[in-house]
Amino acid sequence: MSDSSVPLTFDAIAVRDAEFPSLRETVYLNAAAVAPLPNRSRVAVEAFNGRRSRIGELDDSCFEEPLRRCREAAARLIGADAGEIALGGNTSYGINLAALGLPLEPGTSALVSDREFPANVYPWMGLRDRGVELEIAGVDALGHPDEERLLERLERGGVSVFALSAVQFASGYRADLARLGAACRRTGTYFVVDAIQALGQVPIDVGAMQIDVLATGGHKWLCGPFGTGFAYVRRELHEVLRPRAIGWTAMQASADFAHLTDYRWEFLDDARRFELGTLPFQDLMGFACSMELLLEVGVERISAHLASLLEPLIAWLHHRPGVEMVSDLRPEHRSGIFCFRPPAAEVVFGALREGGVHCVLREGAIRLSPHLYNTREDIDLVMDILSSEMAD
Repeated sequence: MSDSSVPLTFDAIAVRDAEFPSLRETVYLNAAAVAPLPNRSRVAVEAFNGRRSRIGELDDSCFEEPLRRCREAAARLIGADAGEIALGGNTSYGINLAALGLPLEPGTSALVSDREFPANVYPWMGLRDRGVELEIAGVDALGHPDEERLLERLERGGVSVFALSAVQFASGYRADLARLGAACRRTGTYFVVDAIQALGQVPIDVGAMQIDVLATGGHKWLCGPFGTGFAYVRRELHEVLRPRAIGWTAMQASADFAHLTDYRWEFLDDARRFELGTLPFQDLMGFACSMELLLEVGVERISAHLASLLEPLIAWLHHRPGVEMVSDLRPEHRSGIFCFRPPAAEVVFGALREGGVHCVLREGAIRLSPHLYNTREDIDLVMDILSSEMAD
């Protein structure tokens, strides 16, 4: 929960200079694709690899600390307990964990919204051979999830699982997870959230939002190394969600390395039961450091910072003829992803790239995704280029 006595500001220049010094020389507005690695995380990865090259320096603590710190930081980010966190390599790990392991009834539907990122579609499409059909709900006139339509569909019944991105990759639309989660709990529907475009820039509370399973990768807004991520599984579902891929470290008997062949079919009593064998310790050490940086700054502060950065640009674009606002600009649905479609969008995008602005074109719209290291000067450059390129 936020503390209203704490100002929602921080020194972005100090953060940039300490952790992202290369960004003094470039305007990077593409956290929704890949975020830069903070200095502290790079140093941690290199230090671990250095110890491994001097193999005699490795001991049990070298393997235990990255996992512990990652689970604890991830839990703090989403308001969970560390025992509800399973470490994995990407968002697809967590979504597949839910799709393959939840007890979904044949003859029911897996519900998603149209325009979802493919990682949150194909695992559900693959359930057809279990008798669970994928149902893709239509979007609203702006191409955003139609929450009223989704709620109405949940209330009609017959949906065993509802999967949704917390923030949409091609528009920045932020869903009302608390409202949708409450509907899922009321209708007995499992609620699975793809959080990769939200965590690190949008506050998430899995308890308040009644999320059953949450999946994320670490390389976007969480500023982690590639191949890092985690899944949250609500504690009450640990005995319900059955892992279909079995890791040897998920078993009680494997805790005793001196007697590994004393096989017992007995899972660990927390979310580690969903993890798959040896993990990338060096990268998870870096991932822990990245999440700890975000926690130090505060996700609510980051969210407020991004809104403040984007506001002048949004106000300026409102007065430009022919510009379509692809993002939903209502406060409750805004995020740090801002998408707009000017006339000749590809030409304008090319001018931004030529001018040194790192951004992307997604679904025909220009997507800007600043993060905690960006400053007002970065947005001013964007406005200068747009002003020149979109002159009346």
